[in-house]
Amino acid sequence: MSSEYIEELNAFLSGEISAVETYEVALERTKDADVRQTMLKCQMSHADRVAKLTAEVRALDGEPAKSAGLWGGFEKMTQGSASTEQDAIALMELAEAERLVQYEAQQSIVCDYVRNIVAETLLPAQHETHLTVSTLLKNLEPSTVS
Repeated sequence: MSSEYIEELNAFLSGEISAVETYEVALERTKDADVRQTMLKCQMSHADRVAKLTAEVRALDGEPAKSAGLWGGFEKMTQGSASTEQDAIALMELAEAERLVQYEAQQSIVCDYVRNIVAETLLPAQHETHLTVSTLLKNLEPSTVS
């Protein structure tokens, strides 16, 4: 049974690694210091989830995922296409919303052990990063974004 837990946790871990890497690409487009600080806060939240998921997999004597996988490359490529800071933030908001929907949907199909991790750790943090980026995007004034 622990191999099932490890597989499910590693799937989430790959997604969180992807988020950290995608924020790195978005931060390359971020010029405003306050916007940058907010984006770094979100990136650190995902990095914290990477650390927690890695620890969970290791506690089960598993080998933690080391890469973001195929979707990570796709997210980075998409983010790399952003031509402005506002575009980069809009793409991050979309990615945060998609990850939130995935976590909510996954709760009903993963085993109880993993469901508890999603409900207690991943989902609350994901709600926070989605709200943070969504609020950031709504508060941007198009004339001040380059």
